[in-house]
Amino acid sequence: MLCSAIVTAAVVSCSEPIGPTGEQLTVCHVSGTTGSLLEIYSSELSTHRSHGDYVARLVVDKQASAIADSNRFTRIGDAIAAARAIRLARNEGALASCRITIAVGPGVFQGSTKESSDPAFERFPLVFDVPGITLQGSFKMQIDAGGRATGTGEAAEATTLVASPGLVIERGTTGPQSHLIEPMIIVNAHPDGPKGHGIVIEGFVFQAGNGSADAVPAGKGVVALRAQDLVIQGSRFEGGFSEPIHLQATSGRVDKNYFSGRGGSCGICLDGPGNYQVSGNRLIGPGGIPGIIVLPMGFYRVPAIVEPLVLPATATVTATVINNEVRNHQQKPVGAGLRVGGVGPGAPDVIGSSRVIARDNTFVNNTFGIMVEAAFPLANTALRGDIDLTLKGNTISGSCQNDLLVSFARNSTGLGVASSAGFQSSAYLRNSTYSLKLGGDLEWKDAWFAHPAGNGNTLLVDGQTMPNGSRVAYDAARNCPP
Repeated sequence: MLCSAIVTAAVVSCSEPIGPTGEQLTVCHVSGTTGSLLEIYSSELSTHRSHGDYVARLVVDKQASAIADSNRFTRIGDAIAAARAIRLARNEGALASCRITIAVGPGVFQGSTKESSDPAFERFPLVFDVPGITLQGSFKMQIDAGGRATGTGEAAEATTLVASPGLVIERGTTGPQSHLIEPMIIVNAHPDGPKGHGIVIEGFVFQAGNGSADAVPAGKGVVALRAQDLVIQGSRFEGGFSEPIHLQATSGRVDKNYFSGRGGSCGICLDGPGNYQVSGNRLIGPGGIPGIIVLPMGFYRVPAIVEPLVLPATATVTATVINNEVRNHQQKPVGAGLRVGGVGPGAPDVIGSSRVIARDNTFVNNTFGIMVEAAFPLANTALRGDIDLTLKGNTISGSCQNDLLVSFARNSTGLGVASSAGFQSSAYLRNSTYSLKLGGDLEWKDAWFAHPAGNGNTLLVDGQTMPNGSRVAYDAARNCPP
């Protein structure tokens, strides 16, 4: 009897099911049209896939070879392609059942806009054109006590994207809007196809490959067209970019990023129609011409893989600019901490409206602290653009020329100085309204302005209509205070 019991126990023990094995994976468990994230073991993956679940966390590791189940990659572009294939296979062109996170380990990821014989090279631009993807690097931005990015990581490790050779500007023949500025990352919503909505980009160090003293700043770090709910946060953009971040007809957040070194055009460039929040960023010059620029619309040359924007009759941009620091943007004649325009480049016949709230920012040692102007008007076009700017709690000091410039023409025209190449225009807006609420940050008696009579324009300052006239004292020899 005892032997029989021992044999029976052994049989029972051997027949007990073995638990799940392998590495842990995150999958989207799909039920109907909704999904929820589950943690499983790799041995369970085939079962989950058989009823429609999919892997929702992909890993990029430079030191590891891709494994058979295609959840681990050595190149970022391959992981993005895998995430895109998941979305398209499920017909998730605009909405995602679960977010897919692409977790990129530390290391330097070199790439080029041209084909490379090196299989480890990334092919730029990296393109996001399906929804609900987070690209997460290993760089953890330290935030100071005031809630602004410091530029320093919490640990030594970082995920760095480097263009090699450096990004360039392919110059057209019909003015600046015909130039093609090479991008590193594109977020695109196709007008008649899948849409890169809800993309999150965080935890990277961006290098344009143009960091040497004799290199010409060129290239864009992240460019977006028509995207909704975009988030760019916790990243460091180093010198050498023409435009580190350029968002067009998009809505989203630019939060707690750090910008430094030489630039070309602008640091954070926001074109409508769209709605933006810019907060906790630090832009340390020399940078571009303005640190932050807000325009109602812009039309630019784009890579062949991206559909150009269609110009509307009217366009409105709204932006909330909160708790940022913009320092040392001192290009002459019109470097600025914050620049708000009424007419966008390449879109002179689009009747624009720019509505900006700027609160609790620091604009220090820039050529101009804040600039409100027509921006890119052209004669014999619509010449219409309204601006509504509300200030509160900002620190504006150490400006090389003045803390505030208001012009119903291009900034250079208002100042009476030569314009930058490709943007020569002395046209003034007509029948347009600027409404400025200074919030105690500035005194209107100290502002410079160009508001000549005869154009039908209206200038409201703290609710009061200002008379026509001008007050400018530009001095090209004047430098910023130490």
